[in-house]
Amino acid sequence: MGAIQSVRKISFEDIIDTIYKNKSACLLINTLPITEQDCLILHTLPAATEETAINSALTNNRNTPIIIYGKNTGDNSVLVKYEQLSKLGFQQVHVYPGGIFEWLLLQEIYGDDIFPTTSKTKDLYKYRPKKTLQIHLIQS
Repeated sequence: MGAIQSVRKISFEDIIDTIYKNKSACLLINTLPITEQDCLILHTLPAATEETAINSALTNNRNTPIIIYGKNTGDNSVLVKYEQLSKLGFQQVHVYPGGIFEWLLLQEIYGDDIFPTTSKTKDLYKYRPKKTLQIHLIQS
C-alpha cells in the first residue's frame, strides 16, 4: 500500500454515535462492490452520490470526517480508499475495520434499533472474511 504510517481505526460505537447524534457532520462511505450495495449501514452515502459528496467536501471542507468500511476485517479495499482520500488532503479519514460483516453480526445479537441497515439480509455468511492461512489439519 504506500507510505501511510498508521490508519485511524474506529469502532462500531463511533458509527452508532454518528448515526444517532451527528449524521450530517460525517461522510460514511463503503468499498463494497457495486453489486453488493443492497444492505449498508444506515446513512451510508449511496455509491452513485459518493463522488459528488467527496468533491464537495474537497472544495469546501477537507476537515470533514470520513468513515470508510468494507466487507470485513480482511477487506483491504478500505486501506486503498483511505490512502486515496488522505492523499487528496482530507485530514479526518477513519476506517471501521469490522465492516458490514461485524455490523450485521451485532445487529443479529442486539437488534436493528441499535445497528440499523438500509435493508435486511438473511445471508450474513456472504460477508465473512476469506481464509488466509492454508493450514491443513493432520489426519490420523
